[in-house]
Amino acid sequence: MDLASKTINPRSGIRISRRPQQGFTLIELIIVITLTGIVASMISTITSHQMAAYIDMSARANLVNLAEASLRRISRDLHNAVPNSVRVSGSSLEFVPVAAAGRYRSAPSATAGSNYLDISTLDDSFQVLGNLTQPASGSRLVIYNFGWVDGSGPVAGSNLYGSVSSGTLSPAGSHVISPSGNDITVTDNGVNDLVTLDSAFQFSFNSPNKRFFVINGAASYVCDTGLGQINRYAGYGIQSSQPTNGAVAPLSSAASSALLVDHVESCSFSYAPGTTERKGIVTIMLTLIDNGERVRLINQVHVSNRS
Repeated sequence: MDLASKTINPRSGIRISRRPQQGFTLIELIIVITLTGIVASMISTITSHQMAAYIDMSARANLVNLAEASLRRISRDLHNAVPNSVRVSGSSLEFVPVAAAGRYRSAPSATAGSNYLDISTLDDSFQVLGNLTQPASGSRLVIYNFGWVDGSGPVAGSNLYGSVSSGTLSPAGSHVISPSGNDITVTDNGVNDLVTLDSAFQFSFNSPNKRFFVINGAASYVCDTGLGQINRYAGYGIQSSQPTNGAVAPLSSAASSALLVDHVESCSFSYAPGTTERKGIVTIMLTLIDNGERVRLINQVHVSNRS
C-alpha cells in the first residue's frame, strides 16, 4: 500500500507526491549515543584530573599557610625573649618572654633625690631612666642573664633557670633574677620612675647596657606528634629542668595554653647559642600532613642575646 499522498496543483494541474517525514533510524541513534558517551567520558577524565590537581594544590597551599603562620608566631616570641633564656629539648622549645624593659641608673647623680642600683650589695630600689608601667603581681626582675650551663644544668647565680649563687662566680646569695614573691612597686617620679622591691636583693652582675627586664614566668612550645599538634604554654613558674610534657605540671597548670597548629607529622627545635660577637640561632623544622599532602618548612631565627 502506497502511503504517499498526492495533491494536484490547481494552476499547473501537475500532481505532487508528498511522503511523510522520517526521523533517525535505530542504528543512527545508537551511533549518536555511543559517540556522545565517548566524548563525555573523555571530557570527564580531563576535568576530573584538573579538579583533583586543583584540590591537591589548594590543600598544599593551606598547609604552607598554616606552617608559615606558626613559624612567624614562634619567631616573634623568640625576638621578645629575655637574652640567653632560650633552651630546647628535642620537640620542645622554652624561653622567658619580656613583659617590660628599661634602663636603670647605675651610678650616683647630682640630681636631688636620685637613686641608683648598687650591684655590690643588697639593694631594694633604683631609678629608671624614663618611665615604667606598674608590673603585674608576681612579676620578677632580670639583670644580665648569662645563661651559663654546665654538665649538671644551669649554673647557679648566672642562669635565671638556676639557683642563687654559692659564691663561686658572684657573691653568695646573689642572682640574675629577683626571688619569686619579692613584689615590684613602681612609683611615678616624674622623668625617672622609681622601682622598689619588697625586700632588698643583690643582683649578680652589672649589665654593660644598664638594662633590666620584667618577666611573668616562662613559656614553651611543645610538639605532640601523637595528637598532631604544637601547643603553646605560658605564665608558669621558672623551673631548673626544662618541662616537656604538656599533660603534667607545670605546663598542665600554666596560666595560658593554646593550640598553635594541628596536622603536625613531625617537628624539632635546635639551638646554637651565640657569642658576644654573634647572635644565637634557633632552627625549627616543621612537617604538616593532611589527606596525603605533606609540606616541610625549615626556619632559622636569629636571637639577640645582648643584655
